[in-house]
Amino acid sequence: MGEGGSVEPVVSVLILTHSVRHDLERCLASVREHAGVPLQIVVVDNGSTDGTQEWLRAEHPEIELVELPVNIGTAARQHGLDRARCRYTLFLDSDAQLTEGALPALVAALDEHPGWGLVGPKLVYGDGSPQPSARRFPPLVLPFLRRPPLKRFFEDSSVVRRHLMSDIAADRTRAVMYVLGACQLFRTALARKAGRWDERIFWGPDDADWCIRIRDAGGEIVWYPEATVIHSYRRQSSQTPFSRAALHHLQGFYYFQWKYRKRKRELARLSRELDRRAASV
Repeated sequence: MGEGGSVEPVVSVLILTHSVRHDLERCLASVREHAGVPLQIVVVDNGSTDGTQEWLRAEHPEIELVELPVNIGTAARQHGLDRARCRYTLFLDSDAQLTEGALPALVAALDEHPGWGLVGPKLVYGDGSPQPSARRFPPLVLPFLRRPPLKRFFEDSSVVRRHLMSDIAADRTRAVMYVLGACQLFRTALARKAGRWDERIFWGPDDADWCIRIRDAGGEIVWYPEATVIHSYRRQSSQTPFSRAALHHLQGFYYFQWKYRKRKRELARLSRELDRRAASV
């Protein structure tokens, strides 16, 4: 059932969670307060051990809950995609929160631009400071430059800054290579065309992979800073570089690099073309 009873939902909201119940509570509260459009809400629980599943069943029976026995990483998104029935689908991380008008603005952007396939909002941290969320294709050395001990010397390097698109105007809508998966609104029809989720990426570059596949399916990827979403991003793999999470990230990152190894020149040309188009406007 969509928001407002019998109103047909416009957006399928897919939230992936794993043992972060308090984050999820804040996320769902923001959706309830700021959605602004009729929704189908699907929460895919990735084997939580903190009572998330029991809490959702008791407090939110209206939500479609998918209970997985173990954590399978971002591949769990496919369980949500299989249930999405609206014309638009929103990936929203459990540590993200909608702000007033954000989702209606993203929906309007796709409504008004039929060539756009996926849009990502401006992301900010909890204190309101900007979080780089539009990206260029990641260079091979990136994970090492952004982790201790090299992070101390290279986090502000030209390589990292170029990847994070630190050179673009913070208030200017433009086509990009990819946007962070914390919040992505896309056409469900393009997701069907893009195919099944790549289960070999546990987490990390899954957002880049998804954006490339949506573009391959026929939709432009657009960073849309007129909408703002709060993202309490922790970068766990950077803070604990020898953890299991960091290992999963590295495995996914280098599988991603291998997957697109024959397309790197093509994607580099695309990146330059996107920059040229943005500069000419």
